[in-house]
Amino acid sequence: MEKRKKIGLLFLAVIGITVALIWGVRIQEMKNENTENLANEEKNDDLKGTTIASVILLEDQTEKVMQTAMRVTAEKYGATVIEGQSGGELERETRLLSDYMEQEVDAICIYPVSPTGSLAGLENAAKQGIDIYSVDLSMESKWLTGYCEANQYNIGQMVGKECAEYIRENFPDRKPKTAIIQFSALLPDTSKSRTRGFLSMTQSLIDVVQDVDAWDASTSTPIVKEVLDANPDLDMIFCANEGGTVGAVMAVQNAGLKIPVFGIDITEQLVNMMLDDDNILQALGGQDPVQLGERSMENLCRYLMGKDYESEIVIPGILLSRSRPGEARDYIETMRQILEQDKK
Repeated sequence: MEKRKKIGLLFLAVIGITVALIWGVRIQEMKNENTENLANEEKNDDLKGTTIASVILLEDQTEKVMQTAMRVTAEKYGATVIEGQSGGELERETRLLSDYMEQEVDAICIYPVSPTGSLAGLENAAKQGIDIYSVDLSMESKWLTGYCEANQYNIGQMVGKECAEYIRENFPDRKPKTAIIQFSALLPDTSKSRTRGFLSMTQSLIDVVQDVDAWDASTSTPIVKEVLDANPDLDMIFCANEGGTVGAVMAVQNAGLKIPVFGIDITEQLVNMMLDDDNILQALGGQDPVQLGERSMENLCRYLMGKDYESEIVIPGILLSRSRPGEARDYIETMRQILEQDKK
């Protein structure tokens, strides 16, 4: 009986090894097939001689990652990429577009300054035969090749949901007095969408005592200090963008307070603030710059190559929380790897 058992086990082991070898061979075959297909695809999908301009608003870390993802995506097809930055100014954006028309670029992948103010300049470029793909801003125009945008309302909702859980745990018997820091003078539509999303999850739980505009870190720090001075019993702060969040955290730190801050936009600096032992910055919501950059440029390239492409893309936001530090560290490592490609 014992002998039969051993023979049976040996038989099963032989079968197992045989199956593993067969699958190993098949997996290698599949890899070879995929490599061959990729080589053929790269051979057919050649954009050498094509020049694409890539334009972002600001030179912050998030948008640099997005622009790097655009460049890497276009260059894998052999395209030449020219990079620009408008600074969020229509006049500067117009000058860039004029330069690109003179340089006779083939296409522009751009984060427009405004869904209305940018129309004239972009339409003029389109009339010159330049294909336009909008990044992070939907624009309804017949001449537009397509757009890929983050759901700004959803980003605000994600932060609001995290904030609501914090409120229920830390303010079970009252509504915390809350200040809102927006950037409506810079990008009114985006600021409004993010703030509305946040309030959709928290409005019944908080008491908004002040709503101000401050989007740059250097100016938002003194503005938030004024808010703190005017509201000595303030319990919480929501910030709709990177600069406002940095400034709010610094103002709270400078005042020696422990007021919780919930912010939007994700950079290495902000993640480090969120992971700091001071327990001030609680959560960050943001758009995924890698996805925005890759998918917008990928679909523009597919269009230029005469392939099927997506013309209307909306991607969800991402959320990082002090309560899940591992996710935050992993995300920052990914951003660093992308930015390393920018140095190559």
